[in-house]
This record gives sequence, structure tokens and C-alpha cells, in this order.
Amino acid sequence: MLRSIRWPLTVLGALVGIWLLIAYNQPKKLDWTPSYRSDHKRPLGTYAAFRLLPTLAKAPVRLTRESPYVALQDSTEARPAVYFLALQTFQPSPADAQAITRYLQRGGTVWLAAEQFLLPNEIDSLWLMPATVDAPFDLAANNKDTVRFRFAAAALQRRTAALPNRVVGTYFAHDSLGRLLAASAKRKGQTSAATVLATNAQQRPVLVHTSVGRGHLYVCSVPALLSNYGVLYGRNAAFVAGALSYLPQGPVLWDAFYTQGREGDDSLLRVVHTSPALTWAWNGLLLGGLLFALLGARRRQRPVPTLRPLPNTSLQFVRTVASVYRQGRNHQALAALRIRLFFDYLRTRFQEPVPLTIDTDYPRRLSVRTGIPVGEVTALLARLNNWLDAEHVSETELHQLYQLLSNFQQRAER
Repeated sequence: MLRSIRWPLTVLGALVGIWLLIAYNQPKKLDWTPSYRSDHKRPLGTYAAFRLLPTLAKAPVRLTRESPYVALQDSTEARPAVYFLALQTFQPSPADAQAITRYLQRGGTVWLAAEQFLLPNEIDSLWLMPATVDAPFDLAANNKDTVRFRFAAAALQRRTAALPNRVVGTYFAHDSLGRLLAASAKRKGQTSAATVLATNAQQRPVLVHTSVGRGHLYVCSVPALLSNYGVLYGRNAAFVAGALSYLPQGPVLWDAFYTQGREGDDSLLRVVHTSPALTWAWNGLLLGGLLFALLGARRRQRPVPTLRPLPNTSLQFVRTVASVYRQGRNHQALAALRIRLFFDYLRTRFQEPVPLTIDTDYPRRLSVRTGIPVGEVTALLARLNNWLDAEHVSETELHQLYQLLSNFQQRAER
């Protein structure tokens, strides 16, 4: 019987081996997620532009993962660096927008490439639009399969770029970006004219420049031109180099805060989620732990009965001891105990221990410490000594002792 199925098993094993070989050697599917991260080599990453920029700027490019509010607050040198942002959606906080505005007014240069601009609308900064401007960031999408771009300057007319429509972002619906409010919100109406640097085939602006104080702001609505695909597609590298040539030569500060987040602020499982194998292993670990908790960790013994805590019988004990002292008509033992507690009170409260033989100096010291006349103190000590030597103390005398000692303690505590 084994000989009869040997050849079918051999053919099946060969087919499985061929299928595994084809699956292993097939090209990996490209990830078209627009990350615009400087360390991503995927089509819509910015690894190529990050390596190209130092050559054009003729200065080092430094990566920062701090917010603009933190990264730009120390830029007080005479020649500020170029602040470079390339991302899909630009949505700064009011503090970041104000920091960029102050940076521009000091003479800095900002390059901003984004598909969407979600800007704060009630802050005293560059991003506040005058009421007379009807949606200067009204962006519309293209419908053609291939979109071409060219410069407005005559010297750069030969440098063109082309991108498929699926990776092209948006364009400015009209050339009104120059009406951005470049001054304070208290001085509405003072605007700065913008210059269109590049357009698409329909003459829609995609790259504009405006002056803000002593600084310069470059806004590009097609960040895909700076992606790996945009730089390496066709002859786009010359167009990207021409666009970046508008930037002044000097150090460049590449913003990675909006694309990678603040350094050290990610999840503890960020390494696990970046690798499919580790992700599957982590999910399997969680599933195994859940199955163990449901099946393997069941209680294998009878429930332990609940034991009620013992009741507090202190009050009952006190009542019992008090009833023992009150039995009979002679309360001399209870009076002696009360007097000893009073002497202990004098020792701990006034640091006056009772000597073995009470002399004339002890009432004087006790009077000085308690503020009670010496005569009353002497009379009290004499009565206490009589109660200690008495063989019988009635209930009435016990009440008198209690009132006498309580009155003395109240007067001494004043």
C-alpha cells in the first residue's frame, strides 16, 4: 500500500516546494502610505530628499523631533536656519504656529509642504486669515491621470516634473495666498503679496512664496514631489533641485515632530509593531495567556469558607472589671487605684514624681507648676493620704474623690 501512494506524495511534495519557492521570491507589495518620514525608503517617504538637501544647501541638515515651540525658541543667531517641514496634514497647535510666526519675523526661512492645512483661526499669528479672504486654503483635487508641474520663472521653464494623479495631493484654488495676514491680528488688512513659484498644467499654484517680517515662507501643496517616488520618478530630480534652490544656503532644521512624534514618547511596543513577525508573536502570546487564564488557571479545590473576625470584647471586659470593683460596699481599692492614676498624671504631665515621704517642698513645687495655691495643694495631698490609709470608703466618698481630682485637673490645665 505504501508503494501505491509513494508517487502521489512525491508529486504533491514537489508542487508544495515549487509553490513555497514562488511565494518566497515574489516581489513584496509596495507600501504607499504617505509617511513622509526621513528614515523611510517606501515610495512616499523622504529618505532621498533628506539625503539630497545637504548638497543643495551646502550645509548640514539636522533632524529635530521637538515641537516648533521648543525647537525654534533658541534660534536667536544672526542667520537662522531653514526650518523644513514635509508632511501630509499640517495642523499645528496655537503655540507652534506662534513660534513659527516669531521665527519668520526674526528673519528665518520656513519651507512647508503639505496636502492639507488645518490651521488655528483665532490666534495672534501668521495663520489668522482676514475676513475678506474667502478660503485661501481652499484645495481641490485633480482628475487627470498624470499631472505635470513647471516653474513660473523663465530661467527654470525647462525643469518640469510629472506625477501620477494618485500620489498628487492638491493645489491652491486661486492665487490669493498673498493675502495671508503677515502682521499681528490687531492690524488686520496689512498683508504681504505672495509670489507663485510653480504651477501645474492648469496654472494652479502649487508652490508659493511670501515674506513675513524679515523672513520668508515657502508653501508647497504637493509634498509628494519631495517623496522618494517624486524625486526618483522620471526627470523630477531636476525640478525638486530647482524648487529647493530658492532656499538660502545655510544650516537646515528638518522637522520630524509631526511625522515621527516626540522622541521617547511612543508606545513601549513600537519595536514589536514595526515587525510583522514580532506582531504575530505578541498576538500569540496574548492569546495563549488568555486561554491559560480561562482553562488552565481554574480553581481545583473547594472554596475556602469565610471566617468571621472575632468580635471586639474590650468594652465587655471593662464592664466586668468595673462590676468586680463595685461589688460590696467598701470601695477602698477603687479609691486607691484612682489616687495612683492621679499621681501618675502629676508625674507625666508636670514631671513631679511623688516622693516616698512627702515633705514641705513638694506641695510648693506642685503649686508652682499647676498654678494652684500651696494651701489647697497641701490640703488635697492630706485628704488623699487619709483615703489611702482608710480601711473603708463609701460610695459617697468615692464620688467626692472623683469630683475633687477632676476639679484639680481642670484648674491645673488652664
